Amino acid sequence: MAKITGSHLFVRSLKLEGIKKVFTIVGDTILPLVDAAADEGIEFIDTRHEGAAMHMADGYSRITGEPSVAMFTGGPGFSNAISGLPAIYTSESPVIFIAGCAELPGKGMDTFQEIDQIEMASPVTKGSWLIHDKTRIQEYVATAFRTAMSGRPGPVHLTLPMDIQEQIIDESDITTYQPQEYRAMGKSQGDPTDIQEAIRILSNSSKPIIIAGNAARYGIKPEQIEALVETTGIPIFTVEQARGLIDDNHSLCFGYGDGALNKTAKKMVDADAVLLLGKKLDYRYKFGHIFNEQAKLIQVDPSPSEIGRNRGVSVGILGDLGAVVEQLTQAYSKSASNNNLNDWVKELTKVQEEWRQELEDKADGSTPMHPIEVFTQMKHLIDEDTFILLDGGDYVQWARSYLPAKRPGHFLRLGPLSHLGASVPYGMAAKVAYPNSKVFVFVGDGAFGFYPMEYDTCIRHNLNITTILGNDSTWGIDKTFQLAYYERAIGTDLRTVRYDKVVEAIGGHSEYVEQPNEIVPAIERSLSSGKPSLVNCVIRSGASPLAQAMIERKTSK
Repeated sequence: MAKITGSHLFVRSLKLEGIKKVFTIVGDTILPLVDAAADEGIEFIDTRHEGAAMHMADGYSRITGEPSVAMFTGGPGFSNAISGLPAIYTSESPVIFIAGCAELPGKGMDTFQEIDQIEMASPVTKGSWLIHDKTRIQEYVATAFRTAMSGRPGPVHLTLPMDIQEQIIDESDITTYQPQEYRAMGKSQGDPTDIQEAIRILSNSSKPIIIAGNAARYGIKPEQIEALVETTGIPIFTVEQARGLIDDNHSLCFGYGDGALNKTAKKMVDADAVLLLGKKLDYRYKFGHIFNEQAKLIQVDPSPSEIGRNRGVSVGILGDLGAVVEQLTQAYSKSASNNNLNDWVKELTKVQEEWRQELEDKADGSTPMHPIEVFTQMKHLIDEDTFILLDGGDYVQWARSYLPAKRPGHFLRLGPLSHLGASVPYGMAAKVAYPNSKVFVFVGDGAFGFYPMEYDTCIRHNLNITTILGNDSTWGIDKTFQLAYYERAIGTDLRTVRYDKVVEAIGGHSEYVEQPNEIVPAIERSLSSGKPSLVNCVIRSGASPLAQAMIERKTSK
């Protein structure tokens, strides 16, 4: 009977799950895994910092809707990588975080680079395990993927000691199962009684809305949500990872479900019925109390712990989101509903048009240019296949308010943790997944400083992203808050840096822009350069819609 190493068995187990790429920085305690992966045809995308590789894995999962793998050496590699794990956890991305460590016999004896990786990862994963037996490698891998993708998705962690990687295993001692043999393949439906009650509420409402949140990204297909919206005629907002699940240009889609970024979403307070699809009642919606206290809430979620959390709901439906959406669509089409929502839709449309015009009016052609100039000038360069990756800071909030989301996984921003710097790795992940699509990364000068050397990764792996940097030489959003709250700013000024020259020195294409009419030609040259590129746009500071809303909320208390 043939014999294989633990590393080969581990890599084959990843392949059974469809993994073809791994995001990494190579290090001592994963060298056997790296060598085995090369034998098995798995591609390594090696970055310049472990945190960037973690953000790439996060971005890859959010873009593709599939699990991804990030792999690092133990100790310092692990500790660098884990900085990205809380962001992945709060964003609910199914990332399999793998780390090596020294041999098991030395565990607890201050062996080489020893830290307690299992306990460190536990608070920010759905599961964290040490593989201590070579014959159970596939079992642990199967458990990791099953856990990551069940209910609300999320990251998991596996530590694989070097001696387990190097041990020889007789294949007769291994029972191999296909994923369909150890995971439920069906979709659980909602209780029919709850479905009918939800339809009764929606049919009798005059101002209903639908809100799709994080879990909808992995649980609902675009055609399912479109069918629901078009069958019911109910307006929809999308937020978090659900952005683009339905095109913002759809006549019943009213964009970002956040009143701080979208004035149309402020009309949510007028809704008399709210259908929440995979959307938590969290801080974004004042823990459910942003809605009228008389409004009837219908919450659909794959996790029972989220239903009715923070505010009671009229109907709570537990089940797989796509299956429940189909149930709702079918039930509504068979109902005797004759409610006319035209006036409600017209009311929302009027606010939406006024809001868009208000944004565009800020593009006055002056210099230093208003941040909105970047987005109004280049909007025609964005098609349905274009990826929009957004970082934090005031500059990027204008893009969140103005640019449309057209397809799922194509409009990505930082998750609930609002961790800065991840946009460039997200853009790299988009190019790995869809090498022929345009990828626009929007980042401020502060956030860009986290991972500028990843342009070296871009060049080595032919990831031709286009970064459009807003440069106002400050930590803009924090300075805005400081001035509003304390009437002075501390520690928020940056130097005026030619980041375009930095990228050029690394080997990329660079552009420097001071005038609004220079934006599009600079982006077009960047796209045609055949290189990863950066367009350094000099902008003026000023409070974004999000910053203004946050200031108003704090100062009104």
